[in-house]
Amino acid sequence: MKNQVINGYTLSARRWKFRIGEVEALLKLTYWAKDRDRKTLQKSIRHSYPYGVFDPKGKLIGFLRITSDRATVYYIADVIVAEAERGKGLGLALVQFALADDRVCRGKGLLLTQTAVGLYAKVGFYQVSDRLMVRDPVHKYTEAP
Repeated sequence: MKNQVINGYTLSARRWKFRIGEVEALLKLTYWAKDRDRKTLQKSIRHSYPYGVFDPKGKLIGFLRITSDRATVYYIADVIVAEAERGKGLGLALVQFALADDRVCRGKGLLLTQTAVGLYAKVGFYQVSDRLMVRDPVHKYTEAP
């Protein structure tokens, strides 16, 4: 998958660009992964597909990863943009970039969120419960069935 540049920020899925310390620093800002140890973090990245937003100097300022069977289902996790970089559309751009990776995002998409329902609705996810959202290319719902 080719990198994309948006307003000087680079969207990338090139695994070698992700420095574990930068990913760890971003995830420490979250309520769901702030206590995740480095070994677990490394393993989670190794067994998924990382995507990131890098500032003009090459620093990671946005991250997400996808776990996928590459055929029928994928799961989006650990989506975060550094606080100082929020409000620039980078989170939405990152999600759109990752979803465009048709090697990984095939079939039904799943994710859990408590705070970003509006963002994911913009890219075709719908709520199934208070936290679960689904994106289904076969059955596109405007609201939970």
